Amino acid sequence: MSSNIRIRKICEHCNEIFVAQKTVTKFCSLECARRNYKLRQKNKKVEDSNVETKDKMLQSALGSQVIYVPIQLPPQEPSELVDIKALSAITRISQRTLFRLIKNDNEFPRLRIGRSLFFHRQTVMNYIITKFGNK
Repeated sequence: MSSNIRIRKICEHCNEIFVAQKTVTKFCSLECARRNYKLRQKNKKVEDSNVETKDKMLQSALGSQVIYVPIQLPPQEPSELVDIKALSAITRISQRTLFRLIKNDNEFPRLRIGRSLFFHRQTVMNYIITKFGNK
């Protein structure tokens, strides 16, 4: 199926006027399309390099300084038993990491009720502080 439409357009690379047969055509020739692609790739590399350099400069400016962010615990609920989702919010540790701790450490304080897994909030907090310290 051939297109019978003719549209006057301006090439995005060389800014020449050309006649296109499709409404989505951006370049006057394959060569302009290739050159524009190479130019975009070059600009992307330069931008990535600038971002990487900026990150390295920021890290070197901070040096060995460690920034501690105070942990804000969510408001206390009446129940002291929490599930894995609530525990991850309280401890600010991901659910996957908590599951790994539970799997690898048989002393991790947990309570299984049926198929559900619950944790006593204060016992877990004490355990984490004693095990990993307040680093």
